[in-house]
Parts: sequence; structure tokens; C-alpha cells
Amino acid sequence: MRIDPSSFSTGRRQFILTAAAAGAATQLPWWVRRAAAQGAASKLRVACVGCGGMGASDLAQVASHPGVSIAALCDVNRDTLAKQGETYAVPTERRFTDYREFLAKAGDAIDAFIVSTPDHAHAPVAVQAMRMGKHAYVQKPLTHSLHEARVIAQTATAKKVITQMGIQNTANPGRRKAMELLKAGVLGQVKAVHIWTNRSTGWWPQGGDRPAGSDPVPANLDWNSWLCVAPERPYKNDAYAPFKWRGVRDFGTGALGDMACHFFDVPYKALGLGYPTLIRGESESLTAEQYPSSEVVELTFEGVAAAGGKALTLTWYDGGRMPSTSILPGVPADFNMAKRSRDGATIVVGERGTMIVCHPGDVHLFPGTLADGTKLPELPEYNHWHQWVDACMGKGATSAPLEFAGPLTEGVLCGVIGGVVAGKTLRYDSAKQTFDDAAATAMVRRSYRDGWKVEGLG
Repeated sequence: MRIDPSSFSTGRRQFILTAAAAGAATQLPWWVRRAAAQGAASKLRVACVGCGGMGASDLAQVASHPGVSIAALCDVNRDTLAKQGETYAVPTERRFTDYREFLAKAGDAIDAFIVSTPDHAHAPVAVQAMRMGKHAYVQKPLTHSLHEARVIAQTATAKKVITQMGIQNTANPGRRKAMELLKAGVLGQVKAVHIWTNRSTGWWPQGGDRPAGSDPVPANLDWNSWLCVAPERPYKNDAYAPFKWRGVRDFGTGALGDMACHFFDVPYKALGLGYPTLIRGESESLTAEQYPSSEVVELTFEGVAAAGGKALTLTWYDGGRMPSTSILPGVPADFNMAKRSRDGATIVVGERGTMIVCHPGDVHLFPGTLADGTKLPELPEYNHWHQWVDACMGKGATSAPLEFAGPLTEGVLCGVIGGVVAGKTLRYDSAKQTFDDAAATAMVRRSYRDGWKVEGLG
């Protein structure tokens, strides 16, 4: 049960005040100490950076928690900013289009923040806010580069803040059941993992060139702030904002970066995967501007306990590609994964059979008797966003903290690099964050443009 400071009796509030004065309050959660100092009506003060699209959903979910107050907003679209500002009654002086101004002027007015910007802005916003001691909810993929992924996870640990990556589907009961079944060993030793998604086909363009020319920047858009740390380029109608940036290499991480975080949770949590050591990609229609139109990328993990201590290969497919049922033991040839799943599937092959976890969470076992007699722990329902808020308030922990999400994101981004530096087998040294290939290593860390540089990042 969530503890609500407003429910404290007068006597209990007096105890907290007395304890604080005596120094004993250092053993109490920070939000209880603030409630004692400021009054029982105190709530978790949350800001949102990137309030449209998925950000609107994140904001609404977090705001629906009774212990939350939306204290500040930042969005490069002035119309979105005004609409959300009115919805959540945020004063105009706490609405910003530039995240740097938001941190400078509203940082003291918030306890926690949401980052739901395009990928290229995740790390600069989140790292600087966490350095200020703010709790963080950051959308997937956690970062744009491998270096940023390492720094953001280290920052979360060093600052001891409460964090969550936005992979809400990891709360799905079916996915959680799949993880527990794998931990219970229903497949025996794991032999291979296959993951596919229907992205980017029909969602956003990939495999194309940069559009020529420029267009006037709309009056409602702060284009300089939208570019953020990315290299400067002219605005072009319907080329980047608000959604087609995902396939552009300066801003997004392609189909793999967009969706893999939603699928990697099962093998990473259930099989205990760490950093991949070998990466090999084959792709089509790669350009200097955009990610490939389709790709197959193999990530090899060494010494996996669930594979009997052997190496385990995870194969990723996107852009209309998917594994054939002929390589999935026990799966009928007429099993239509595309019709069974909304966006793709995570497939685990073991010595006893095959598990297919369709997105977001329908689980299929072949043969169907694999789970007979297996007892699973109770899996209570929870809200992914509220879980983060509760943890910020001192109750429980999050299911996707950045200490977990950072290494997972590194695996995802190794795959992205494999699809770009295609046709080569790359060896990744996770301790040094380098590859045995100069082009791949050059993608580990990126430079931030002048005026947007962040210490330790770019």
C-alpha cells in the first residue's frame, strides 16, 4: 500500500518533525523528510522533457499517480508546450523550449523528470539532470551512443537516484511469465535466440538520402533546440520532426535501436546476458544519412550459464525479415508469427523445444507440454510508470533501472553498429568500449556541437 503523507495523523507528523530535528530523519525517505518540513500536501514534483508523442503518454501515466505534481515542462514545439501546460496547470514561467534553460531555471523546483525526446537528446538531458540529484525516467533506447550508455548508467549509480527506462512492455504478465519459465529451465540448455520486428517498414523511412534544400522553420518550432547536440542542418518539411527522425543516423538509432529494447528484456533478464563480444551484420540500402532498410545482425555472448557456459548467439531481423520456422524445433511450418504478433517476437530455442514470446506478451511453447508441472512465483500486476514514482517515494524498486538498462542498451547499440559496418565480424572489447575495426570504434562516441557540449559526454 502506498504511504500518503496527507494521511499522517497530527501525532505522527509531530514525530517526524521531532525525528528530523534530532537527526533521526536521515533514516527516513527524502520525500517523508520534505513532507515534514513543507507540510503533508507535499508531492513528487515531476518535469517532462519532450511532451508530445510517446512523451504525452509518459506524462499522462506519471501524472495519474496521486502522489505526483507536474511542476515544469520542456518541449521544442510551442503548441504542444502550451497545450500540455494548460492540461497540467504548469505556470508559463516553468515552460521551456530549451532544456538548458529548463535545468537552470526550474531545476530547484523538481524532484524527478521524464525524458521522451528523440534519441539523440536522451543522454545530455538525463545525465545533467541526474548530476543535479534528480530521479530519472528515460525513454528507450536509453542513449544514442555506446559511450553515452556507459556514462548514463554510471551516473545513475553514482548519484543514487531512482531510475527507469521506458520499456513498459516488460511489465506485461505474459513476458514476465516467459522470463520465469526460462529461469526455471523449461527449455533446458538454451541453444539460440532469434528476435524480429516489423519496423521500420511502413513506419518511417530508412535507406534513403538526405533531402536537398531547406524550408522555413515553422513559427511553433524551436529548431535549434530540436537539433540539440546533433550537427547543425537546415530544417526540411516532413523530413525529421516530429517522427521521421528515427531512421536518420544523426538523430535516431533505426529499427533495431527503436524496438530491440522492447525485445531484449526477455533474454537479458532470464538468461543473464552481458555484453556481446562478436557482432556481424548484413544489411540492405544503407546510406550515409539513414540506417539500412532491412538487416540481420548476429550478437554473440560468451560464457552464458543458461547455455551451459557456452557461447550463445542472438540474431536480430528487421525490415520485413524474420526467422523461418524450419530452424525453430517443434514449431509447425504453418505457425504464422506475423499474424500472431503485433510488432514482432522474441524466440528462444532450447534443447527441449522452442518458446515464442509475441509482442507484447503472448507466449507459445512447442511442444505445448513444456511448462507442465512448473510452479511459478506470483506475478502481481503493476503499472510501469507508477512503479517508478513509488520507488522515488521510497516504496519498492524499479524493473528497468538504468544500471540494468545501460548494459542492455549497449547490446542494442552494438547491433546498430553491426548493421552499419556490415559484412564484417566485429569483436567488441566492453572494458575499453572499442572494436577491432576503426569505423566501428568511431561510432562509439560522438561529438556534440558547439554550445551544447556536456562534460564527459561530447
